[in-house]
This record gives sequence, structure tokens and C-alpha cells, in this order.
Amino acid sequence: MNRKSKLVAFKDPDDKGNSPKYHTGATCIVAECNDPAGTYWSPYWCFCHNVIRIDKINDQLTNMIEKLKEKR
Repeated sequence: MNRKSKLVAFKDPDDKGNSPKYHTGATCIVAECNDPAGTYWSPYWCFCHNVIRIDKINDQLTNMIEKLKEKR
């Protein structure tokens, strides 16, 4: 299964974790972004920037796992 093809909750704009319920009243911490901050996964980023952030974290962890597998 290709993990990239699976839509996960943090990437789904219609998921309840991305609803206005989690908006903090602040704006996203990314410079020049005025979108509302707050998702289930973080109070600091807007939906779009949170997806970018979690994708980067996921890619870094995936690369670390691959490197560890190579060392076996």
C-alpha cells in the first residue's frame, strides 16, 4: 500500500480535527499567513501549514527508519 495515496485525517479539510472548534483566535505563526491557527494537531499553524509541517516530520521519520534498516 502506498502511504502517500491514503488521505489521513490531518490532510482532510473536512475532518473534525480541522474544524473551527480548534481555532485558537490567533493567526498562523507562519510569516505573512493570516489564516486562523489551530487544528487538533497543533494550536499554532493553520490547516495548510500544519499539513506541510506534519508531512515534513513524516518524511524525516521515514528516512530515519530506512537508514536504520540499511544498517542491519
